[in-house]
Amino acid sequence: MKLHLHIGAHKTASTHLQELLRQNVSHLRAGGVACFGPKLLRNKMKLPQLGADHPASRRSIAPLALALQKARSRGQRLVISEENILGTTRADIIACGDRLYPHADGRVARFLALLGAQDATLYLAVRNPPDFVNSAYGQQIKGGNLIDFERYVAGFDPVALRWSELVERLVACPAVGRLVLWRYEDYGRILPDILATLLGPDAAAGLHMSSLPRQVGSSARAIEHARARIQADPALPPKAAIAEAEAQFPKSAQWPGPQYFTAQDLAKGMQAYRDDLITLQSLDKVVFVQPHTGAESGQ
Repeated sequence: MKLHLHIGAHKTASTHLQELLRQNVSHLRAGGVACFGPKLLRNKMKLPQLGADHPASRRSIAPLALALQKARSRGQRLVISEENILGTTRADIIACGDRLYPHADGRVARFLALLGAQDATLYLAVRNPPDFVNSAYGQQIKGGNLIDFERYVAGFDPVALRWSELVERLVACPAVGRLVLWRYEDYGRILPDILATLLGPDAAAGLHMSSLPRQVGSSARAIEHARARIQADPALPPKAAIAEAEAQFPKSAQWPGPQYFTAQDLAKGMQAYRDDLITLQSLDKVVFVQPHTGAESGQ
C-alpha cells in the first residue's frame, strides 16, 4: 500500500492545510484522492497507541486500514494528514537534549507497519527552532497547561535542535521511500506546489481556497492574566482561564505574544537553522520544495 503521509510538524500551518483538504473533500474525491485528516483520525478512526508496540494496536487501526483498502481498490491516491503521528507538543515528547521528536521514527515506523504501507512519501514542514519551540509552548498554554517556559525547555536546548537529525531518522524507516520538505516560513508562497506534490497536479488544480482558520497563540498579557485568575481561584479550570484571558487580551499588536529568547539566542538559532537547511537539501530521499521551483508529484 502506497501512502502520502503529511506528518506536520506541529505549529507549521498544519491546521490550515488540513482544513483546506477537508473543505475540498468532494472535489478531491472526484479527482481520485482519498483524504484522511484529524477530524476522522481523532474521532471515528482513532489512531492506535504509537509510543510502543501494543497488542491492541492492530485492532485499533482496523477501521482506518479498511477505509484505505477500499479507497485503494477504487484506484484513489491515499493521503493522510496528522501531525500527532510524530507525537505532541508536550515538553518530553517534542524534544530531548538536542533531538526534535525523539520518538518520531519509531512512531512513524509502527504506523506504517500496522497499515502494511510500502514506499510511503512523508511530508514535513520545518521551522526556525526557537520560533518553533516558542509556538509549541504556546500550544501547551492554549490547552490549559500553564507550565513555566523554563520548565518546558528544561530537558532540551532549543538553539541546538536540528531538523536534519530528525529527517535522517525518518527516511531510515523501512517503509519510507522519500520525504518532501518545505520551510514553514515559505508556506504562503509555495502552497500550490505543496498541494501539487501531496495530491497530484490534476487533483490540486481548482481547489477552493476560502478564508481558512489558523491557530492563534496566546498573548503575553493573556498568559499573565490566566495565571493570576488561577492563583485567585484555584478551582478554576486552567483551560477555561486561558480561554477567558484570550478573549479579553487577544494576541495582537496591542497585546503581542511572549518572547522567551534573547536577541543573541535568536540570531544564533537563525544561523544554525540556515546551516541546517543546507544539510537538509543534501540528504538522500529528501525533496525540498522551495519558492520559484516546481514541486515533484507522483502516484
